[in-house]
Amino acid sequence: MRVPSVSVIIPVYNVEAYVERCIESVAAQTCADFEALLVDDGSPDGSGAILERWARRDPRFRVLHKENGGLSSARNAGMDAARGDYLLFVDADDWIDPDLVGDALRAAQESGAEQVHFNYRRAFADHVEGAYLPLRDEVIDLERLGLANYFYRYWMPYAHGQEAWARLYRRDVVERHGLRFAPNDEVFAEDTLMSAMLLLHTRRMAVLARPYVYYRQREDGIMGRPKPRLARRLIALSSRLCAYARACGAYEPLHGVLPVLCYDKLIAKGISQDPSLAGACAAMREALDDPEIVALLRALRGVGPLLQYTLHTGRGLRTQVRARLFAHRWLHGDVEGAAALIARREGLA
Repeated sequence: MRVPSVSVIIPVYNVEAYVERCIESVAAQTCADFEALLVDDGSPDGSGAILERWARRDPRFRVLHKENGGLSSARNAGMDAARGDYLLFVDADDWIDPDLVGDALRAAQESGAEQVHFNYRRAFADHVEGAYLPLRDEVIDLERLGLANYFYRYWMPYAHGQEAWARLYRRDVVERHGLRFAPNDEVFAEDTLMSAMLLLHTRRMAVLARPYVYYRQREDGIMGRPKPRLARRLIALSSRLCAYARACGAYEPLHGVLPVLCYDKLIAKGISQDPSLAGACAAMREALDDPEIVALLRALRGVGPLLQYTLHTGRGLRTQVRARLFAHRWLHGDVEGAAALIARREGLA
């Protein structure tokens, strides 16, 4: 049996109203060199029957039925079954441009990139927006640019996005390092963690400015739902990212970036948006037993990371003062006082 170049992984749960359009857009690809893995994550609606119908109709589509385990679990099941040289994730309520597989595959093969980033559009019930990210066609040599510079220039301002469904990944890189998505109940924004971990193994990336994904905006979608234990799950993401960077030898070049990245883009977001401030404080208190979080907070009190952060982002002295005070309070057990700074409840806000 011929091995396809691209494995398209589509996790499916309770989306019978949308999944048909998604699958149709995959079937309509101008490049047919792919397999599509339809992962039924224990859907209680009619989604599973739709998937089976497509698998009978088109031999490129395979259905995997599993007990409900969440988005990460479904994606991981698809990765375990994938045979292609590259991985492409498509969410079941979105749809894709017919040129996506062909253009992303060509960009990867011509550039030798380990991953290809591409643009997307937000699709509302009554209109579709233009390209969402400020991308331009380019190939980025990360060894020349440096990981730290990439995080400051592209990651922290969200210039390249962080979603798994806006990238093509080379599967041998993923498998060589045993990478999988973290459980959703443990880590919020599992796309962010996976994308960051893969960056640590990327020497070259290709970027396509054209929008290929139609990202459906749903009030009942995952991003629109309440986010319980948000602070705890983003603290866990920060800890895992730092531990992974240390384990694969990337911590040193990122030692000045990780403290401010985790503080500004993850932990502060978790504290300010957690439905329960008391829950956020409890998570912060428990995290004082985590050596990775303690190391982050100690680094955040230093001058170097915050100075670089200010130089790269244009944030002023007030941000530096708040960050250092936040780290100092948390390290000394005053988690309520630290959280109050982030929650905009004191004069430094």
